[in-house]
Amino acid sequence: MAARDYVLNNFGWKLASVVAAILIWMTINSNLENPETHSSSTLSRHLPVMVKKAPWDVRGFVLTPAEAEVTIRAEERARSFRKKVIVRTPPNVAVTKVEPEEVAVERVSPAESTNDHRNPN
Repeated sequence: MAARDYVLNNFGWKLASVVAAILIWMTINSNLENPETHSSSTLSRHLPVMVKKAPWDVRGFVLTPAEAEVTIRAEERARSFRKKVIVRTPPNVAVTKVEPEEVAVERVSPAESTNDHRNPN
């Protein structure tokens, strides 16, 4: 099959695919450039930094600072969603397992959020 045939074979579908890809790219790009154009709310809290370790691990750790300011932002219509847990470590530390890999995030009213990091289990 000649190169010309590769281009012209199903040309309508190929053109529609390119147009759809461009429209998707433009939509995503415009949302990334103008995130404030959407209705969103921001929440900031000071949360403790903790080292999770196995119960039999008797090593002690000193964390400086002992807390971190965590700020999140979500669209107003986003009441709940799942988010992947991301662990960032110093260069000489490797993460071998994260359990659970995702957590459910649910937006609640300020009165309900007195216990910011509650565990339902």
